[in-house]
Amino acid sequence: MNHLIFVCTGNTCRSPMAAALCRKLADKRGLAGLAIESMGLAAAPGDPASPAAVAALKERGLDIAAHRARQADPETLLAADHIVCISRSHRMILEGAGIPAEKITVLGVGIPDPFGGSLADYRACRDAIAAALPGLLDSLCPPAEKDKQP
Repeated sequence: MNHLIFVCTGNTCRSPMAAALCRKLADKRGLAGLAIESMGLAAAPGDPASPAAVAALKERGLDIAAHRARQADPETLLAADHIVCISRSHRMILEGAGIPAEKITVLGVGIPDPFGGSLADYRACRDAIAAALPGLLDSLCPPAEKDKQP
């Protein structure tokens, strides 16, 4: 797998946080060739990341201050190897739009939207995303089987 897209609603909170956290984990695992991006199903293109999302990730040494929202488009989604939806409702929308179900995964059991909430809500969102990412990468990018000694 070479191209992974995280999808949420506005692309200002959950999906950019997920993409940044996933890049960090992918780098740690030596998956340098994995392109990771994020998009929103109802994004206002060019909107900045939520200040609370920026602050929550800054606490983990990640900077998404330069992030700008992107609207999901069918061509980009279809070109991706895999699409990770932040909630089940996002998955249903994509499937309804003709994106093949086998390309779509929901992150964990879905991540509640912190939009408009407190910094504590964004921290909880960040932590839920971070907890779900190792299993996601394990399933999408399984480590190469080590040589077995006879």
